[in-house]
Amino acid sequence: MPGERPESVRPTRRCLDDLGVAVPNLGVVLNGLEHPLVRKAQRLPAEENAGRAETIKPLTDRRWYKVKVSSWRGAGGSLEGELPDATAGPLAQFHQWWWLVAAGERQDDSPQNDFYAGLAREAHAGGPHTCSTDHLLPTVWDLNRLVAEAGVFAQRALQATIRRADHESLRTSTAYGFSVGDAQVRLRIRMHHDGQVYLAVGATAIIDPGFFAAVFSSLPGVTKEDWIPEPGGALDIEPAPGEVLWSALLSPEAQRLLMED
Repeated sequence: MPGERPESVRPTRRCLDDLGVAVPNLGVVLNGLEHPLVRKAQRLPAEENAGRAETIKPLTDRRWYKVKVSSWRGAGGSLEGELPDATAGPLAQFHQWWWLVAAGERQDDSPQNDFYAGLAREAHAGGPHTCSTDHLLPTVWDLNRLVAEAGVFAQRALQATIRRADHESLRTSTAYGFSVGDAQVRLRIRMHHDGQVYLAVGATAIIDPGFFAAVFSSLPGVTKEDWIPEPGGALDIEPAPGEVLWSALLSPEAQRLLMED
């Protein structure tokens, strides 16, 4: 239900260009950029809900609101219910409805260059009795960036979970299991009779080919070349139907790094 989840306002690529902000790497969520206009825009959903948001009146095809801080001016709004073809796409998947779509600087001494007047001219380029803000909507780039950011942070969360579970298994020599969506993951670290310490990781219902790549890159001191498939089981973990099992040798350095993690 609208209003039951926290809302954040995300700048579009056009907005970043307007602000002169370089596109950061995928480890940076655009909603949290440290720019005064982006930070101020985060208040917009609450202001709109309280009836305090100021509309940009010449833009009549959608409801857009003014965002002002210092000399910066912006336009933002919610696209929930405004894009019928986006109900099953990234906007709905990540509940990312609020966007900051354009920005500029205040022009006190030049009314004809006023930021909001300029937006109105763009929207009415087709004639005085027309209005279209379609050019302000998130583009394919914006949606792809949203999905890519989510993938990076999902991978980081998985790797952190793997490291925590490995840390506990190394400390206690017991097996640990956890869920990742519909997937079930089991792991165990154990010393073999030869004195070597091994890690085994098994998982069922894995449909993302990048899952094991994330697992293999989650442990300090262990490279992807260290992992071998174990179709017959390993470390007392018998593969369940459909389970994929891998193992790796943990060097003393890898064990030390894992315990320090």
